[in-house]
Amino acid sequence: MSEYSRSSATFKNYAISLGVIIAIVLALAFVVSTRSGENIPSVDYRPEAEVLRGSADYPVTVPADDLAEQGWTPTSSTLETAGPVEWSVGFATAADSHVMFTQSDGDPDAVVADRSRGAEETGTVAVGGREWEHYESEDWSALVLREDGYTLVVAGPADLDELAHFAGGLETDAEGGDGAGAAEEPAGDS
Repeated sequence: MSEYSRSSATFKNYAISLGVIIAIVLALAFVVSTRSGENIPSVDYRPEAEVLRGSADYPVTVPADDLAEQGWTPTSSTLETAGPVEWSVGFATAADSHVMFTQSDGDPDAVVADRSRGAEETGTVAVGGREWEHYESEDWSALVLREDGYTLVVAGPADLDELAHFAGGLETDAEGGDGAGAAEEPAGDS
């Protein structure tokens, strides 16, 4: 009789196949783990802020520079100067959510309706000594500050603490218009 057994050959082939599969899975896991850091593209919104300072006839409000140090990443910036002047800046938050900051001299009710995305007004929130209107829905929140001649909106799927943190870090030029008087103060302070 032969010492070759069909059952032992099948087990040997099975073990070899399983070893190859495990090696492939481990190699893929290694590659994925080394490349898993999310790379969020960052934009520089300061050029649009400078153009806005020259276009707007109200004090321009900008996000604080130290937000980046706190893990916030600016991801988009759009400026519309034809018609109502409107500037929007999007940020990825430190907690992996999103916040959109908008300032506009357009019709305040239209700006709020557009940026609050159907969220209902739920009251006010004190940020930096000022009362911001608070809008909330199941998946969207917004803080709104209606100023003389312009509206500020901080909105997104982020939680209220993140929205308030962002709103508290906004800095407003001392004077509006052509960029004169660029001394800044937090938007929340009076």
